[in-house]
Amino acid sequence: MLTSIAVPVTNNLSLSNNTVQASATSDAFLSKVGTQAQKTSKKYGVYASMMLAQAALESSWGNSTLSTQAYNFFGMKAGTAWTGATYAARTAEQDSKGKTYYIKAAFRKYSSYQASFDDYGLKMRTTLGGTGLRYSATWLENASSVSKAADAIKAAGYATDVNYPSKLKRLIKTYNLTKYDPVVSKTSYKAKIVKSGSAYLYPTDHSVSPKLSTITAGQIVTVTKTFTYYNGTKRMYLKGLGWVNSDSLTTSSSQAPSGNTSANPATDSQTSATGQAKTLMHGAAIYNSKGSRTKAKTVKAGTSVTTFGKVTINGASYYRVNAASANQFIKATNFDGTSKKLKHNAYLYNGQGKRIKTAKKWLKRSKHTVYGGTVKIKGKYYYVVGLNRYVKKGNF
Repeated sequence: MLTSIAVPVTNNLSLSNNTVQASATSDAFLSKVGTQAQKTSKKYGVYASMMLAQAALESSWGNSTLSTQAYNFFGMKAGTAWTGATYAARTAEQDSKGKTYYIKAAFRKYSSYQASFDDYGLKMRTTLGGTGLRYSATWLENASSVSKAADAIKAAGYATDVNYPSKLKRLIKTYNLTKYDPVVSKTSYKAKIVKSGSAYLYPTDHSVSPKLSTITAGQIVTVTKTFTYYNGTKRMYLKGLGWVNSDSLTTSSSQAPSGNTSANPATDSQTSATGQAKTLMHGAAIYNSKGSRTKAKTVKAGTSVTTFGKVTINGASYYRVNAASANQFIKATNFDGTSKKLKHNAYLYNGQGKRIKTAKKWLKRSKHTVYGGTVKIKGKYYYVVGLNRYVKKGNF
């Protein structure tokens, strides 16, 4: 395991000042660093929403000198173990009674936005404390909600501000930052290992986590938790074995069938009562066994839905989505997507139709998965290519 790479961060901003500034700058800030937070969340297994709240609070929505001159969004001090570039700045501290005092300190200077976020993620995952890994209570797999993670980070001594957790929670709620977090499903089901390899201790990139056990092709395992990330990739926890990426698994024979072609799905006896959790990538209507849309409420993108077998209705694929009913279905493309080739170079946009400047341009003739039908955002049509990720229809 790595040792500590940073000293505790301090907060030097008031939430009231942030709230005023955020009215004009929050959208621009989140568009600029939202993707960085999601990438770090996937790599290090931490809450993207808490990262964004901390970054907004610490950097005054990206307006602080430390963030503009040193790409330092978290007030990360240099410390004796830091060997990179530094930036000197005056900062506010608080004592145990909440009294503010000021010091001049050396802070870490980064080469990019992503470097700042990744350094934060590394700190959360690897910093040692008196009784073990200092911030382990904030990790995705250990904190059942971002609210609990916010409480845990203060308890671990990350900030001297006595109101730090409440400030983070308020920002997360006000700006709906949880939409940047992975979707969590605790649905349990059986699956089969398709390739031999390793299961890991953490739900992080494999380069970050120690190996925990060996898995073998053909082995039947029990999945008890699934994280689905912004780009549609998944990590699953295998009971008694550890974490794997979704490409290690396939649905086993004990699961709901994936290729049922019954002309009458409502009465097909092969439809399993054992569900499989799937993340809805595109908002979806509920259909009946005749392929007609029902009056049931549309299910939002990002929702973890338990599915009970794939069927064909009028030539199109659907998943049954209610174990108690044989007459509720969602189109499969809203979960699985279809592959399309770009006719033109393309940029990625968020749900407000604003270009995600930190996302790389997709090149002409490259293939990508799109989910469901097109959506209309501010008068223009887009394909859904991930959670809160869109590409203009005309590019395909």
